[in-house]
Amino acid sequence: MKKKKTDYYLLRKKSLSEGDLFVTDYLKLKREFEKQKLIIDMLSERVSRLESLNSKKIKLLELDKN
Repeated sequence: MKKKKTDYYLLRKKSLSEGDLFVTDYLKLKREFEKQKLIIDMLSERVSRLESLNSKKIKLLELDKN
């Protein structure tokens, strides 16, 4: 996510008001949430790939038994 100029302005101010703190905290949490969401999406894709590979292996093992 590309940071906006206002983000830098708020973070560089020496005395932040309560509203400014809320905005900066919100922006930080939003970025962290987006990062976590990407990680979860990548992990779910990996799990689904592993599940599909395992199901193929199980089918092959069942064929070998017969």
